[in-house]
Amino acid sequence: MSTPMTESADAAGGPAARTTVSIIVPAYNEGIGLAANLKAIDAYLEPFRDRYDFELILVDDGSTDDTALAAERFAHGRGDAVLLRHDRNLGLGAALRTGFTRASGDYLITLDSDLSYGPQYAIRMLEAMEQQGADIVLASAYMPGGSVANVPWIRRMLSREANRFLSLATNARLHTLTCMVRAYRASAIRPLAATSNGMEANPEILFAALRRGARVVEIPARLEWTIERARGASRLNVKRAWSHFLGVLRCGFSYRPALLLGIPALLPLLPMVAAVLLLLHVSPQVFAAGMLAAIVVQYTSLAILAGQATTFLGKNLITHKRHAPR
Repeated sequence: MSTPMTESADAAGGPAARTTVSIIVPAYNEGIGLAANLKAIDAYLEPFRDRYDFELILVDDGSTDDTALAAERFAHGRGDAVLLRHDRNLGLGAALRTGFTRASGDYLITLDSDLSYGPQYAIRMLEAMEQQGADIVLASAYMPGGSVANVPWIRRMLSREANRFLSLATNARLHTLTCMVRAYRASAIRPLAATSNGMEANPEILFAALRRGARVVEIPARLEWTIERARGASRLNVKRAWSHFLGVLRCGFSYRPALLLGIPALLPLLPMVAAVLLLLHVSPQVFAAGMLAAIVVQYTSLAILAGQATTFLGKNLITHKRHAPR
């Protein structure tokens, strides 16, 4: 852990202004159990209050259970916590925008309300930002040193492959682009115009920042679901997964159009996968999930080849130009 920052005197001889950090926690139908997670975040931040001024921004994204009640009880009587509510569920991207708009910190930290990534990553990301001069720091389960535990295999596979695809758009410089657990320098996030309401807002924000020349770094992190969450999420919401998958494709293609070269090779594969699943007499949900998995895995593999091919051709073209007779 880095040495705590010390206050220095300003030109008038008084103490320098302290760094303010906005902790943004979007939540949707987390129930009364949200209270324990908010207390865990608050308890972890306590030893660092001599270094930073924290504000906790809780965004209830139209929950229909006791989420708002738990957040209200936590924020009641606290000058450093505020609860913002959507009248209906708008999606993670909309909840993040609401939190960003309200935040007043020099740094903005986004944490998941179920603590799939522990609260310790808030400070680790802040330290990485300060030490490496980064504009955005990502908690990365898929970079070397990162790990995943207790996530159902189909969700883990879809997440891993989606991030492999998005990683190609950055020439494999980044590994985890869909995770929302991040640290932002306020001056870097506020000019961005992300418009997606769903989970695809995370890669959209990141690609928008990269286009503006933002410095983005990753730190290894552990993504771990509780046993209860893993059991409750064993059934995949295929409609939502398809929507997220299409959003991921749109973000990747928009940032690196060369990835479109992998699409035509998908056409011969899909009828074969469909035939096998039909012969196995699987349920409609398993059929849809199987088709989605086949597309994600196959396309990611093809996009890797397409990306390598365009890079190879680009290098050869540069070499050819350098050695062309004049």
